[in-house]
Amino acid sequence: MFIGNLQLNWLRTFEAAGRHLSFSLAAAELNMSQSAVSQQVKLLEHKLGKSLFKRQTRSIQLTIEGRAYLDVVQEGLQRLSLGMKNIFGSVAEGVLDLSVNNTFAQLWLVPRLGRFMELHPKLSLRMLQTNWDIDYPTSRAELEIRYGSGNWPGFEVRSLLSHQLQPYCCVQFVNTLRTPNDLFGAPLIDVLGTPSGWRDWQHRYTLGQHEPIHRFNVDSYEIAASMAIEGMGICLLPDDLVKGSRLEPHLVCPLNAPIDSSAGYFMARRTDRPLSGPALAFNSWLITESGVVPDI
Repeated sequence: MFIGNLQLNWLRTFEAAGRHLSFSLAAAELNMSQSAVSQQVKLLEHKLGKSLFKRQTRSIQLTIEGRAYLDVVQEGLQRLSLGMKNIFGSVAEGVLDLSVNNTFAQLWLVPRLGRFMELHPKLSLRMLQTNWDIDYPTSRAELEIRYGSGNWPGFEVRSLLSHQLQPYCCVQFVNTLRTPNDLFGAPLIDVLGTPSGWRDWQHRYTLGQHEPIHRFNVDSYEIAASMAIEGMGICLLPDDLVKGSRLEPHLVCPLNAPIDSSAGYFMARRTDRPLSGPALAFNSWLITESGVVPDI
């Protein structure tokens, strides 16, 4: 097999020799003779027109060109191996590291996750929960489910849920909330850090200035929903977080009065690396489960 007129076995031999800084150790790893390793490295050097090693009496050292080329070869062989595994291997085995927004994990992902594990029983999942942008730079996960604008340089993103928000309250409040103005006679629960809230809703649906009896500010939709269930007020939620979750039996949308938000939940993946088999499997399942139209 040739890559740019270079034999792949030359590159593998050079990589092993460069990693060990020893022709004999490379030979043992590759099940070759030391002379065969030396010969293949010489053929590669001849083809490149550059010396890759400084040969000393009892040791070898990489040249400047050799050091730089080793990095390139190692990255190339790693990508080739991963690509072959993804295409020809089983995507149903392995470990997936997933960074996921707290609210999305609790209300949307967890109720559906069993279906994914049934499809891939040999796959293990490690989830690290995050909440805000400050948490994102520390993540090393292959896939991340983030809340925000979707504008993260270096990441390919796909919107997962609707960006619309609707008012939700406990069942006991429903009969008292018949018009938009009625909502401002009850405590309102806002979520800190989100671009849209009750001020935006009021601007769209009511006339004049209304102040709620009490206003609560919390740091997640999950907490806002829990407070609404306890009868502490009315919150704004994406419909998709309520449907199919543990919230659905306890919360009611008293008015069909949505507002659009510039933030939402996104699947994010780095653009500088291919996905592993487990990540490809999860990504495909999530697209299907969320009803997102795939990119063409």
